Amino acid sequence: MISTTDIVRIQPTGQRDTVGTSTTVPPPGPKPAAGPSFADELAQVQPEPFVHFSKHAQQRLQERHIDLGKDETDRLHQAFDALARKGGRQSLVLLDGVALVVHVQSGTVVTAMGSDERKEAVFTQIDSVAIA
Repeated sequence: MISTTDIVRIQPTGQRDTVGTSTTVPPPGPKPAAGPSFADELAQVQPEPFVHFSKHAQQRLQERHIDLGKDETDRLHQAFDALARKGGRQSLVLLDGVALVVHVQSGTVVTAMGSDERKEAVFTQIDSVAIA
């Protein structure tokens, strides 16, 4: 609770002299819960996490006739979440025979290839792998 009080200076002669007003602030400590926390409010405002497919990845999916349905995209979201929690940055996600190279921080699928193209593939510059 904030209150305003007068500051009084005692003169050596015993007379009072009002100097001004001061504001008192309660000591730091836990505050009573008055409603939802900031984190709760922020979670409601932030959009659902999404996966973005780069133009290159979109072309590869189309050329290679790879279709990702709702189940696959849900699992891809889960893989992104798991990779982010573990500190992944550039990662390989293996999803039902499809290999996806992803940039975790931006939520972007960089490229994709089917199981027939992976036989001799070498993946470089990745720091983690997720099997979704």
